[in-house]
Amino acid sequence: MPINRTILKERDAKPLIEELSKKVPGTKLASIKGRVEVEKIGDSEVVFVEGTPLAVRRAGLLIPSLVNNESLNTLPRIVVDMGAVPHICGGADVMAPGIRKIEGEFGEGGLVSVVDERHGKFLAVGQSLADSKTLRATKKGKVVKNLHYVGDEVWESVKS
Repeated sequence: MPINRTILKERDAKPLIEELSKKVPGTKLASIKGRVEVEKIGDSEVVFVEGTPLAVRRAGLLIPSLVNNESLNTLPRIVVDMGAVPHICGGADVMAPGIRKIEGEFGEGGLVSVVDERHGKFLAVGQSLADSKTLRATKKGKVVKNLHYVGDEVWESVKS
């Protein structure tokens, strides 16, 4: 499949870099010396800086790419049991019974990373449907909307 990336001019890249710096934690982009590109993949747009996929814009949200561990490490974490892994990697939302631990504090609608309990590997980036305090007390139901996960079309396209 041919790569269809658009190289942004500096005037277009600058506001995107500023947005990335604000909305994607851990993205240290002081200036735009590097090449900024965007690639449309399905219903998403992937932002590359110097060839590295830093973020994904999906449903109006700018979220860290799963290959950008620097950003993922700054997000609060939802640790899930191994039984939840294949479901989350298939695109399912995170359900309360599958959660083993919640690390960090966040508000409703906040971005969180989802990791497995055995290896601590990043499985997904999601949007919390409640704040961290409420989530810790929740025992059933959907609690995190899965936005970008290992195995989705963006992941498959940029993992190499």
